[in-house]
Amino acid sequence: MYQEFETQVLDINKEAIIAKLRQLGAKEEPEVLQKRWIFDIEPCTKESTGRWVRLRQVGKKKPTITYKNRGGKNTGDTTEIEVVVDDFGKTYDLLSAINFDKGRYYQENKRHKFVIKDIEFTIDTWPMIPPLLEVEARSKEAVAEGLKMLGLTGKEAGDIGMVATYHRYNIEIHSYKELKF
Repeated sequence: MYQEFETQVLDINKEAIIAKLRQLGAKEEPEVLQKRWIFDIEPCTKESTGRWVRLRQVGKKKPTITYKNRGGKNTGDTTEIEVVVDDFGKTYDLLSAINFDKGRYYQENKRHKFVIKDIEFTIDTWPMIPPLLEVEARSKEAVAEGLKMLGLTGKEAGDIGMVATYHRYNIEIHSYKELKF
């Protein structure tokens, strides 16, 4: 199982962050549409715990299935197992045949990715909320270094996930079976 080290910074100035990342010489990928199905095993709450399976396609890349277990909201509290699959539609059909009686949700967001020194900076745009920044790396220390590069130390929200993020805007994300642009 892979341990995830990431944090989010909410309510960012998207243009300023992009300009800073470009100034720092980050490797930039074009913004892409991500689509995903979430199949709850143990639903997340505003406290950001839970377990689920995610089927996601990022732009034109091959889809992935990921098992996620979020034990808390701190950097490093989430573990995951991810597998690449060939067909988004057929994989959805397979997962739909399993009884995920806790919930099933379709979600879209746009992602603009930058990389500096093995630190990933992703600017995510979701429906109904302001853009956010996710900083992901191989360790807590590297995540902290990424925040420092952008002058964002102390502004991180933690690895809170989208349920808690939407809750901060008084929106219950799971009240939307489909969340699209």
